[in-house]
Amino acid sequence: MKLLDPDKSIPFYDDTMMKHNVGIVDDDDMVNTDVSISMSGDELGDSSSCSASSSPPSPNSTASDRDCTEFDLKGLESNPKLLAIGRSMQDTFPTTTSHPTSPSKELQETTMFAQFRWQYLLAYIGIMLADGLQGTHLYVLYEGYGYSVASLYSLGFVSGAFSSPFTGAFVDKFGRKKAAMLYCLLEIVINYMEQYPILIGLVMSRVIGGITTNLLCSCFETWLVTEHRSRGFSEEKLEIILRDSGIVSNSAAILSGFLAHCLASALGPVGPFQGAVTTTFFALILVASLWTENYGDAGGVVLSFHGHIAGAFSTISKDSKISRIGLIQGLVEGALQTFVFLWSPALRQLSASAPSSTIGLDEYGEPAYGLIFGAFMACAVVGGFVAPISRRLVFSFLPLKRKKDLMANDEESHGLDPTPVNILCTLCYLVGAALLFVPCALTKDSPHAFSICFVSFMIYEFVVGVYVPSEGVIRSIYMPSESMCSIINILRIITNVAVALGVFSTTFVPIKASFAALSTMMIIAAVLQLSLIPQEEFHSFYVSVMESAHFWRRSSKLVSETKKIH
Repeated sequence: MKLLDPDKSIPFYDDTMMKHNVGIVDDDDMVNTDVSISMSGDELGDSSSCSASSSPPSPNSTASDRDCTEFDLKGLESNPKLLAIGRSMQDTFPTTTSHPTSPSKELQETTMFAQFRWQYLLAYIGIMLADGLQGTHLYVLYEGYGYSVASLYSLGFVSGAFSSPFTGAFVDKFGRKKAAMLYCLLEIVINYMEQYPILIGLVMSRVIGGITTNLLCSCFETWLVTEHRSRGFSEEKLEIILRDSGIVSNSAAILSGFLAHCLASALGPVGPFQGAVTTTFFALILVASLWTENYGDAGGVVLSFHGHIAGAFSTISKDSKISRIGLIQGLVEGALQTFVFLWSPALRQLSASAPSSTIGLDEYGEPAYGLIFGAFMACAVVGGFVAPISRRLVFSFLPLKRKKDLMANDEESHGLDPTPVNILCTLCYLVGAALLFVPCALTKDSPHAFSICFVSFMIYEFVVGVYVPSEGVIRSIYMPSESMCSIINILRIITNVAVALGVFSTTFVPIKASFAALSTMMIIAAVLQLSLIPQEEFHSFYVSVMESAHFWRRSSKLVSETKKIH
């Protein structure tokens, strides 16, 4: 195809335009035509202009090569064929309106994100370490004091249910950093109270503990999401740091399990609570010195305390997806928190018939609670590392059209894709339901029952490690960051009520029946999670998985037949 070189006024051939289906122009169409195809250098920040080259930029050219490319179609109006070529050139080589990011700017952004990442994670490590220390021996401590473990444990969740609607509004109104510092101070007080067998002190510690649990599950995550977006970091990096939070949490829990075992051996059941006081104090110093304050607002409008509560209720009632997410995560979190209470008596009941050499038992034939807790958290850490790989695997089975649609930055989902996360959570909940049902199928007289139950609990914790970061991604997609803390805490009413009823019912209901109820809760959560996925997308995912499974079956069969022939 012949084009006119505007600088030399001689014809030249450009194969690139041929490849992009541009029409052929005869030589006589080029005669006496004032053609002006120029490139402006304004985007480069100087007064110079880039003269047109003898060929347009290659589609494989870099951003810096295209940055000065801007086609001017002045003078082509009189010739329709040339005007069509000019417009085709614009479509093929679009003008870039943004400056390419310099290496120094990219390095600066990477450094800023790394600094922000560690500001959050260092404080979070201290918080999770303290939380793990007190969680390992809570059941043993209350039982040693001679009080009803179920009543005291469930009291904290009753307190949490009553305080949930107000806790989130308080955090959004008065600041997430100050709320995190308040959490640390209250936890120090609680861990001091737990060390003395005084009933009124234990009751007060559980009441305050219900409030601090709401703070733990909301103010840290909402501070992270709001601060991340206010600093302009990409949403993909938010997914990374949410994954890191899960890994750090479970890694700290592994360490806390080992420390709790050592402290309990040296100081008795109160030892882990004394260690929790120290680690919480260090976390308080880190939050106070490293974090900046952020608040919940609505488009820059400062809301009152009542406004935060009313706004959160309005958002939940108007958006069925948010209300379903609240119910789903309430059931799942309720099952997990009840499991935290039940795994100790369940394993102890099965340990009576287990051989003394069984892994997981101490020298006295009792479950090694601290080490078992550490093993659970190790499985959860592995699940946290597997979580992004699992999401990418699910994404690979989505139809091609869906993948192309997701390349666009969807404002509703902040650029994150909800479909693979929803599918992954659904699968995890179903697997978790099956694992929680294992104790119901075991007999306590079997010598292998303890080991089977122990392994199923470890796999369940692995599944928890996979879905917990995904739940954080789901909340960041569907819930507005300006009122996220209020919404999360209102929805935590479901969690608190579920755990309180579940734990208190263990006083009257056998452990096997309790695990059956937990399994049922996970199944209900899976069904509700499935309702968030468009039917055609899930059907396409299912068909793709079945086709892949059929392909691998045929391939393995072909390989086996080939081996037989040879």
